[in-house]
Parts: sequence; structure tokens; C-alpha cells
Amino acid sequence: MTVKVTIKSKMKKNTDKAVERYKENTSIYLNNVGNMFRNHIMIGIQQTPRQGEPYTVGGKTVRRSIKDNPPAEDTGRLKNSFTLQRAMPYMTKQEAQVFTRVSYANILEQSFARGGLQRPFMGKESQAFKDTKKFAERKFKDISLGNVKITWAFTLLIYKQYYFQP
Repeated sequence: MTVKVTIKSKMKKNTDKAVERYKENTSIYLNNVGNMFRNHIMIGIQQTPRQGEPYTVGGKTVRRSIKDNPPAEDTGRLKNSFTLQRAMPYMTKQEAQVFTRVSYANILEQSFARGGLQRPFMGKESQAFKDTKKFAERKFKDISLGNVKITWAFTLLIYKQYYFQP
């Protein structure tokens, strides 16, 4: 006769739950930062001072924004074009992205030296980027697993320009 006792660990199950919970919380956090960034971009465009040269569009005269301010809203096409690609907890790479596919966005964003109009609205020089970066750096400490705070989380805002063919 054999007497057998099996000893099993629940550690793997518990660590898997912790990792899953961390990924869920990270996704929520990244999506909050992405939403805030998108909203700040839209508010910047909406509230930019119209102190530039007047011009006519669609039969009415409007004023442009001035250098180093977000572009002024004319038709609302740019302002309403920003999309948030949400972070998902089951994805390998945890990231959220804010982007626009409006063809003239790069021309507005870029500096005069690069052939642009220097109206930063989402690049590193924009107020929306700076405000969101401060928020992200301050808020990252809120990711937690139950009662345990995870303070080693890190968020990096990366600005990249992509050129889309119409």
C-alpha cells in the first residue's frame, strides 16, 4: 500500500491574476491619458487666438491663428478627425495612440524650417502634449493591484509623424 500526498502551489494562478489585473489597469490608464490628449488637442484648436491675417474661405472672411499656436478652426474637419486607438489588456504591446489622417495636418504642425506653418497642436511643442505629459507622469502612480500600489509603471509619450497617401 502507498500513501501519497500531493502539494500544489497556487502561486502561478495568483501571479497570473495579478498580471491580468495589472494589464487591465494599465490599459484603463493609457486610455485615460489618450482621451485627455485628444480632448486637449481639440480644445486647443477651438480656443486658439485668431490674430493672424484674414482670408476668405467658403465666401466668408476668417482670421488664422498665429505662429506657435494651434491652428484656428475653420470647418471643424481637423478638430473632429482625431481618433483614439485604445489600449487593450490582451495585446502584447500596451499602448494607446491618438492620430489624425487629415492630409494637411503635417503642414500645420511642422516648423517653417521644414516647410510647415508652425501651428503645433499635437507635437512635442504643443501645449496639449506638454499638459498631457505632466498628467501622465503624475497619474502613473495610481495603477494598483488591490491595496498594493505599483509605482514602477512608466508612461512614455512618443510623437511620430506619418505621411498618409490620400
